Amino acid sequence: MWRILGELRAASVLSPFRLWLVGSRVDPGKDSSDVDLVLSPRAGFFLSDAIIEQGLWYCRNFGLYAANPRCVLDPCFRAGGPSLALVPLRPDTVLKTTKLFSPKLAKLVHNGRIPQHRRLGRFSIEYLRRAEDTDYYRKLPSRVFDGSLSSYQRPAVEVLFAGDPVSS
Repeated sequence: MWRILGELRAASVLSPFRLWLVGSRVDPGKDSSDVDLVLSPRAGFFLSDAIIEQGLWYCRNFGLYAANPRCVLDPCFRAGGPSLALVPLRPDTVLKTTKLFSPKLAKLVHNGRIPQHRRLGRFSIEYLRRAEDTDYYRKLPSRVFDGSLSSYQRPAVEVLFAGDPVSS
């Protein structure tokens, strides 16, 4: 997986983005799950809708057709980036996400479960959704924060360019 992520990081089409590994693959021993990625803006780059969509599309296609071995890359874009610290994710937290449009997202929009959305480019959708309404919220790990049990997102791991200093 790390070799594939390194190849992605080196792709010029992704140079405007910071690239983050998120989700269960951050934990050791989770080799069978898909690879969840968050793209976020790199300093000094202007990100149009077309550039965001191209980055998402590139990640998905790379995993399915160019990676060896092939794998399912599930990219999304978040302007604010992913969670970097171990903090609670409250159920009513509103998340703004851009993903490639899929039959599943189309059904959620059609059924009114994603009322706040906009098409982004030809193949993507940007939407607002409460954390508790996402598929993954119920799968998140939980721990006690300030005396209350709460779900949290695993802190993301940045995929750096070759030669970048390791951040702590």
